[in-house]
Amino acid sequence: MKVLMEQREEREIEVVIRYQKMNDEVKKLLRKVESCNYRVSGDDNGRQYQISIYDIYYIESVDKKTFLYTKDQVFRSELKLYHFVQELKGYDFVQVSKSCILNLDVLKHIMNLYNSRMEATLINNEKITVSRTYLPAIKTALCKEDYEI
Repeated sequence: MKVLMEQREEREIEVVIRYQKMNDEVKKLLRKVESCNYRVSGDDNGRQYQISIYDIYYIESVDKKTFLYTKDQVFRSELKLYHFVQELKGYDFVQVSKSCILNLDVLKHIMNLYNSRMEATLINNEKITVSRTYLPAIKTALCKEDYEI
């Protein structure tokens, strides 16, 4: 893949993808580019924010409340976790437990724990437990992303 960059006076960013044949690599690149504009609403102390999905490290449901975790902040969302599971399916997010979905772009490494569970360490060194039930899904996602399991 060749990347060309050109600075222009226009305010809007323009991305052109040239390809010979539509394949999985092109589709993945297209999803990445399109997702740059995908934002979700989050509340922090009564203030509403629009958060890019790639700023979200993970989304967790605790006591029937949904929280969006970013590098520096935690936001509350009115949406349920199952909504995010469906909406973010094509955007490098994977469900790792009944109450948590993880952004694979912030995954530092993953290691085995006892009882067929795994622990995911994020780039900020936070640790997330991967439940046994969701191991096949995360292994599939990691294999597609060329991560080492």
